[in-house]
Amino acid sequence: MSATRNFICSIVFIDVVEFSKKSVADQMRIKDELNRLLAQVLKDVPTKDRIILDTGDGAAVSFLGDPEEGLYLGLALRDAVAAGSALRLRTGINLGPVRLVKDINNQPNIIGDGINVAQRVMSFAETGQVLVSRSYYEVVSALSSDYAKLFSYGGPRTDKHVREHEVYVLGDLPTPQRAPREKSAHAAAFEKLGNTASTARHGVMRRPKLATALTVILILLVAVWI
Repeated sequence: MSATRNFICSIVFIDVVEFSKKSVADQMRIKDELNRLLAQVLKDVPTKDRIILDTGDGAAVSFLGDPEEGLYLGLALRDAVAAGSALRLRTGINLGPVRLVKDINNQPNIIGDGINVAQRVMSFAETGQVLVSRSYYEVVSALSSDYAKLFSYGGPRTDKHVREHEVYVLGDLPTPQRAPREKSAHAAAFEKLGNTASTARHGVMRRPKLATALTVILILLVAVWI
């Protein structure tokens, strides 16, 4: 498989508020706490099913499979902040196109509009808030009525490039029960893009199913609408 292949994936972009203003000691403590939280939340997601990027003052987690993975990470971050975590986070979730490439260390990396929009959606969020893009909301809400109830419409926002984004706010309803995760059917294809070290920087496409087909169709519809 070519390392420049395009995919539609869910991206959770996490920012630590005012990270750069903190001392080096505090930055190290915060990053350790964020890493522990991500490790706990993602422990049941095979490392080959996701890519985690360290963004310096946060992280970007990409799921090249079920959109629910991004939702449940967002819910876990919301609940951690609500439970009194010292982490001051703001989070944006998007579903869009990315290109899988290798970084300077020959590790899997992602670039493209999908992750760019996730970052811009995050930039609209307040401290402790999780916002999602319209494309992500439309896909995940189509999967379950319980998912749709989690969100409220946040209205249009304009980024620094004068591009408008409609956002939805993840509310405080209890986390709905989810179906068991399926095993990946395409791990071998993604193994060609990176080594097999047990870092959290590998991605994989899941077996195509109705949800994935819905994802592609809705993304194309949204792109045409916008």
